[in-house]
Amino acid sequence: MRIGVFGGTFDPPHLGHLELASIALESGLVDRVMFVPCLRHALGKAPAGFEHRFAMCKALVEVEGNMEVSDIESRLDTGGRTLDLLKALGREFPDDNLRLLAGTDIYHERDRWYRFDEVARLAPPIYVERLGADSIPHETLAAPQEVSSQEIRRAVFEGRVPKEWITEAVAAYIARHHLYEDGT
Repeated sequence: MRIGVFGGTFDPPHLGHLELASIALESGLVDRVMFVPCLRHALGKAPAGFEHRFAMCKALVEVEGNMEVSDIESRLDTGGRTLDLLKALGREFPDDNLRLLAGTDIYHERDRWYRFDEVARLAPPIYVERLGADSIPHETLAAPQEVSSQEIRRAVFEGRVPKEWITEAVAAYIARHHLYEDGT
C-alpha cells in the first residue's frame, strides 16, 4: 500500500485539504491518504486543542474512501520533526510505502527542515502546486482551491458558518464545541 502522509495543523480542516487528498488519490501515486494533525504548531502558534483538530479531521473524511486520520502525533513527542514522525509511521506500517504530501513552497524551504534528505528518502515527496510559490524541477500535482483556515476562524468569530469552505460535519463540530467563537 502506498500511503500519502498529509500533515498539518488543520485548524480547522477544510475543503481545500479534502481536495488535495482527492487530487493525490486520483493521481494514482498513492492508494490511501493519511491526515496527520500536528500535536503542536511548529511556529509556536496556539491552535485549537489536538483532540478537537483530530475529531474535525475525522469528521472531514468520514464519508471519503481511502482517507483516514492518524493520532500518532498525540503519542509522540517529536517537537514537530517530520523525520521522527515518518520513522514512527514506518514502524507502524512496515509493509507500506510512505509518500509525503508537500506543497511546492516546501521544496524551496527544505534547507530549513531537519534532515530533509532523510525525510525524502523515507517518504519521497509528492509536490502539490501552491499559488504564489515558484515552480520546482519536479512533477507536481495541480493546486487545490485556495482556502484559508484563518478566514474560516474569522468567519466563525463573526457569527457566520463558511459553508463554502468546510463540510457540514466540520461546521457542526465547530458549533457543538463553540470553537473559534472567541476570535482565536
